[in-house]
Order: sequence, then structure tokens, then C-alpha cells
Amino acid sequence: MYDVTEQHKAEVRQRERFEFGKNWSRFLTTLNDERIELAEKSLKDMLGVHRLDDRTFIDVGSGSGLFSLAARRLGAKVHSFDYDNVSVACTKELRRRYFPEDANWIVQQGSVLDTSYLATLGTYDIVYSWGVLHHTGAMWQALENVKQLVCPGGELFIAIYNELGQITDYWTRVKKLYNSLPRPLAYLVAVAIIAQEEGTAAYKQYRAGRFNEWLTTWKEYKQISTRGMSRWHDWMDWIGGYPYECAPVEAIVDVYSADGFRLTKVVDRSDGTGCNEFLFHREASAGTMIDTPIRSSRLLSRRFGRLVGGPFERAENGWTGVLSDLPPIPSGACLFAFSGKTIIGPASLDGNRVKVTGDSAVPAAAAARSRVHVAACFERSLEPPFEGQEGYLFMKEIREFMHVADSVRAPQGHSPVFLFENEEQLPYPHSIHEHIRTIGAGRFSHWDVGIYFATGDNSNPNTNKRRYRVLVATEGL
Repeated sequence: MYDVTEQHKAEVRQRERFEFGKNWSRFLTTLNDERIELAEKSLKDMLGVHRLDDRTFIDVGSGSGLFSLAARRLGAKVHSFDYDNVSVACTKELRRRYFPEDANWIVQQGSVLDTSYLATLGTYDIVYSWGVLHHTGAMWQALENVKQLVCPGGELFIAIYNELGQITDYWTRVKKLYNSLPRPLAYLVAVAIIAQEEGTAAYKQYRAGRFNEWLTTWKEYKQISTRGMSRWHDWMDWIGGYPYECAPVEAIVDVYSADGFRLTKVVDRSDGTGCNEFLFHREASAGTMIDTPIRSSRLLSRRFGRLVGGPFERAENGWTGVLSDLPPIPSGACLFAFSGKTIIGPASLDGNRVKVTGDSAVPAAAAARSRVHVAACFERSLEPPFEGQEGYLFMKEIREFMHVADSVRAPQGHSPVFLFENEEQLPYPHSIHEHIRTIGAGRFSHWDVGIYFATGDNSNPNTNKRRYRVLVATEGL
């Protein structure tokens, strides 16, 4: 094991790490019974339980210790650890207040990146790590490392920041700036950012006649957040939170589904900068692939597609796999094969076998990792001219699919219509139109009578000589 305390101090001195523990220490001054009960409720709601009696619970990155406390109050045997020594002290303080000298709540300092430390911990019924692994500086390794802590039949509850392209890039620069400044100046910068962001939100709500709704986000934040947290301390954690990484929902699901974890619940916040929450059940051993449709996915292939599975066989023109669950194909629709956001062609079926790669020279293991999904879709070409509107936004009417469009009458994210630029799906469906206009970069919306979109590189679709078309997943109609 390496010296966690010295490593942490060195990263803070080098301005490469936010001191999360100090923020949590200040948060504890606001802690009360209501916040603790809300934390308990958030665990019960996500895990689908009333109690955790006789279950083991490990809190990876315990922070303030609030959720370790919540789990212990629900009856679990708890092990808490954190990289930050002040966070460890916060967790120990909560144990002292509520469960003094309790042998069923262990608190240690340790790193999720320290595999020798993890090897001493054993396995647990519930592995919990909310908003932690993306702050390690090595998120993908941390995501892999926590797998070993989950017992067979156990559950993994994690939350990871959502990937939003340029928006993510902007906040990464903010976090780096905050941590590079002397603390008093950094605090002033944070206050200025909060004032700007909240002032803009307050003004918009005022103009819409809903100013009281903005006030509620401050006065009742502990209920709104559903986790008993403080809006001010969450703001400081967000602005200062560095190292900082993120990932789309699909990437996180892929990490765990490849090793026997089935996604049982997801809280998808793909339309904002918050954390996506995931609950996985360890159903099989490492190396066992488990496929789970992601009904909130931004990708047509993952929201509506069926995974092509094994056994994989070498064919004359590549490799084929098995499609065990053939989707219904209405008249006029076709089967398309996808690799992530890329169309790899019409799905050529031979019985229940589907081509997953056209390269017969690739190894069998590579073919098995290809993750080809198949979905039945209607295809409609979008021909110029496209109506240019403000900023990067262009529009084309597709009235025949108006009945499934997002609108004031239907929830956002309802539409099964996806926009493709050449063979690539544009990455951000159901985007708000302000973001399409001002950020662009492949954001689009199927709203009411038309498709509102920005091209992948914010070029003009009337002149960039690219092909635009929509694919409409038949299962969403």
C-alpha cells in the first residue's frame, strides 16, 4: 500500500486536487435529522428496500459520512473509506455522534486505486460510491476496481457525471482554474460563478412568472436533491471538484455488463450536468456478457436495439453472431445494424445469424467484443434546403412523425426519431433549442412538426455536402 495521506497532500500542494473533506466538514454544521432521513430515503428508494438488516455495505469515498450513517441506521454492517483524511475525520465524527464504539461500522483511510488495499476488504452485499470515482484522476481504473468488492448476487450503486461535450469542457476549465488559484481568490471566483449561474436562472424564472420556483431550489434543496444535501455545499463541490472525468450512460453500462453485472435501475440526467445514477446486480462471473436495453439512452442502437450474441462464426465475408430476439419488422421498415452510434449497414440475416464485421481476419475475441445491435427502423432522407434559424440551428419539417414528437403535450425524450449525419448518429437528441442554437455540435430535437438540429461541426448543412436522414425506431411508434 502507498501512503495515502502523503499522496493526497502532494496533490493538493500541486493544485491538482480539490480538498473535498474541508467542504464536507463545513457541511456537517448543517446536518440535522431531516437531512439524515432524506439520505436514508434515497438509499431505500434506489435499492428498493425498507431495511438493510444483516447486509454488508461498503461506502467507497464516504465524504461527509452521511450515507454511511444512513446505511448503518437502516441496519447494515458498514465499512467506510475515503482518500481525503478530512473526509475520514468527518465520517468518524458521525460515527462518534450516532454509533460510538460500534464494531459494525469501520472507518478507514484508503484509495480505490490501491488494489493491495482493496484486496484486504473482501466482498459486500452493497457497494456504494456516489459521485466519487470520477474524482480519482483515473476513473476507468476505479470503475474496474470496485467490481471485486461486489459479492455474487450483490449490488453496485454508483453515480458518475454525465458527458455533455463542450459543456463538460467548459466546466473542466472552471475546475482547473479554481484549483490553480490561492484559496481566498478561488473562493471569490466560485462566488462569482454561482452568482452568474443562479442570477441567470432567477431572471429566466422571473420572466416566466415562476420566480418562487427558483427560490424553492434554495430553500428546499435538501428535499429537491432527494439526498439531504445542501445547495451551497453542492455548488462548491461542483466548482472545485477536481480531478474530474465523466462518461455517457452507455459507456458505464458497457464496463459492467462485460463482467456479469446487469443494470437494474438508472436515473438518467443526460440533459444536465448532474450525475447519472446506476444500480447493477452481480448476476454472473467476470467475463460473462450481459445485455440490458437502456431505455433512456441517447443512442438509437442502445435504446431500441437487440445485441448480437455468440456463438460467433467466421463466414466468407466476415463474422456472424446470433440474434436470439428478432424485432418485429412492420411493412416499409428495415433492419439496421449499429456499432454504437455508427450504422454499419442493413442487417443481413441468414436465419437468425447477423454479420457483425466484414473482416474475416480479425480474431474471434475481437468479433465477440464488437457489440453490434440491430433495430427495425423506418428511414427518411432529409434533403436541402434546410431552414436556417438563429445561431447554429437549422430546421426541416417531417410532419408524418408529428404524432411521436417531443412537445408540450409529451414528455421530453419521448420521440423515437434520431438524426444521422452520413453514417453517424448526431450525439445529443432531445436537446433544448437554446443549446442547439448556442452550442450546437450535433444537438438535435424532434419537436412538434420538425427536426431542429446543429451539424456535428456547426457547419451549414445546405453546403457541407453531407447526407442527412432520420431513422425512426419502429418499437417507439
